[in-house]
Formats: sequence, structure tokens, C-alpha cells
Amino acid sequence: DYLTKPFALDELMARARALARRQAGATDARLTVGPLMLDTAGYQAWLDQIALNLPRREFACLAILATNANAVVSKDSLISALYDNADPPMPNAVEVIISRLRKRLTHPAIALKTVRGVGYMLLEHDR
Repeated sequence: DYLTKPFALDELMARARALARRQAGATDARLTVGPLMLDTAGYQAWLDQIALNLPRREFACLAILATNANAVVSKDSLISALYDNADPPMPNAVEVIISRLRKRLTHPAIALKTVRGVGYMLLEHDR
């Protein structure tokens, strides 16, 4: 946040309180789905406490799927979240990311499932 001089003390205090509220809401940046844990603030992921060194888009895709665990996420919503209009994806870009994630997520308690014609879902299996 930026404040130009001269400024009123009330405005400075209001902005400081707003920043504190935003920081307080951002403390829970961890997602857990079975043995998978993601730190969305630090862009880190672990499977059974072993670090996964994921590229940026793979991490973003996994974070979206983990946020919506056990629910279908459409391919279109993944494309719009992972790519902007200035950087259009190749036609099979999401399939490639999902394929790479499947190779990394080799644990019997979780699975990446394709829902034909709809999208993908991160499933947590009961142990």
C-alpha cells in the first residue's frame, strides 16, 4: 500500500488495520488431502512428507484440485486459472500437466481421476 504526503493520521491507521486484517486471513495457506500437503503461500508440496518439486503450473493445477478435492474441476476453469489471454495454451496443455502430476502422485490414498467430457478431480481414498 502507498500513501502520499501529506496524509491524515486516521487514514494511515485505517490502512494499517486493513493490512493487518488481510494478513490475518492469509495465515491458513495449507491444504491437506490425505497424505498430500500443499503450502500455497510458499509454493511447496509434500507427499507423505517427501517434498515434490513442482513447476509453477503443475503446483497451481494441483492446488486448484486440492482446494476442490473429491469434486470435479472443469478443464475450462483449469485453463482460465493456469493461463492468461496473452499466453494461450497448446490444445493438450492441461492433459500434459495432469499426466505429469499422476506420475508424481503415486500413493494409494489419492488419485487424479478424469471425468470424460467434464474435467478432473483429486480423489482421497479411505485407507
